[in-house]
Amino acid sequence: MKSAVGLGLLSSALASTHQNNINHVPQQQAFLQNACPSDSVLHNGECLSSGFAIPSTTESVSFQENGTLSLDESRALAARAEDFHWTFWPECYSSATTPEPVCVFTDQSFADGRGIFIVTTSKLAHQMLKKPAFADPKNALNRINKHSNPPFIQYEFPGKGRGLVANKTLNRGDQIFASTPLLITNPVSYEILETERLRLAHRGVDTLPPSSKASFWALLDHFKGDPVDDRINTNAFEIEIDGVSQYGVLPEIAMLNHDCRPNAAYFWDEETLSHYVHATETILPGQEITITYINNERSREKRVKNLKANWGFECSCSSCSAHPFFVAESDARVEQIAELAGYLDDWTPASKATPEMAEALLSLYVQERLHASMGVAYKHAAEAYSSFGERDMAIRYARLAVEYVVLDKGFRDRDVREMQSMAKDPSMTWSWKKRVGHKRANAGCEHAH
Repeated sequence: MKSAVGLGLLSSALASTHQNNINHVPQQQAFLQNACPSDSVLHNGECLSSGFAIPSTTESVSFQENGTLSLDESRALAARAEDFHWTFWPECYSSATTPEPVCVFTDQSFADGRGIFIVTTSKLAHQMLKKPAFADPKNALNRINKHSNPPFIQYEFPGKGRGLVANKTLNRGDQIFASTPLLITNPVSYEILETERLRLAHRGVDTLPPSSKASFWALLDHFKGDPVDDRINTNAFEIEIDGVSQYGVLPEIAMLNHDCRPNAAYFWDEETLSHYVHATETILPGQEITITYINNERSREKRVKNLKANWGFECSCSSCSAHPFFVAESDARVEQIAELAGYLDDWTPASKATPEMAEALLSLYVQERLHASMGVAYKHAAEAYSSFGERDMAIRYARLAVEYVVLDKGFRDRDVREMQSMAKDPSMTWSWKKRVGHKRANAGCEHAH
């Protein structure tokens, strides 16, 4: 299950933008007829400084009729600037509600030539440059974008579209791929005029290296409006960088289809600006590799409605297409999972939580095939045994929690660190013997069952 602040596919969050789609404007044609020069932004009808002063030079700087720099001139201007990281001179816009101008920044050399463009403020772009992905790419990205001999092939599924199929046996924990985004966009861009926001998006795509630009245009679109905007909205994932929620587009993970009971999990690592995908169970050659687009620990009805509303398809996974009897049983188990988790989360003196409850929770997760989020269940079990002073069982489940949590939440997640500490010495963790003296009755379990 993905948390609200973790990764999640875009779409509903930006649904309102599709009410005002404009017709596609050919590339290289700006949306504004009276745009400001590239060292300024349009704010309340006036051209104001963007914070990027054009470098002093004996050469003239030529602007197009619409007031923007051509890509060639923009590249040349960026090359003449001292200590300037970006490949092109930024194009920026502002509005009454944006405290800073919103600009498009491109680095064509990023990730060994894969490239990236970022639509954000100058301050946030500068902060991003401090990440190891930019500052130390040789070490930070040594496992990233290695797609020359992948453990999968692309396959066209009748009635469902393309997806990825394993071409070798993948075991739990095997890295399927890890990718950097082609683009990152900050939601603040939606506070400028839509024509300006789309101009920045089109400009960004134009500045990508040819192979990455081709990968972007190969992405599927769902809303059938502006071609760049639609590909972003259809394929973007919510990511977080320094506490700021943003959106990233990664063509590889966009090819993975949804399953309510997936066999792979993904997470975003903000230090390397990379999206990792790992197997969470054994995947045999010929099997489709799937992820969940949604919080899948809900009833079938809620899952189907969510997927239809936000992604426009009827879920046909085995869990959703099962006989009504099995659907009802699945829904009952999902409800019971939530109830047991509630008991195990209760750390008050009146808590009825027991290790037996945690074992029941683990059984339900396995029965529901929720392998991608088993880390949560193992963490509950480790803490439950620790709370009753049962060291060996706490270590057993803490080790399993680390293995599974990292696949779902990433290397740097707090739960990973906590479970690593418990696996080393449960007696030094906060939960140790918290429930010693509590009755090991099954009152809570009886209620839950």
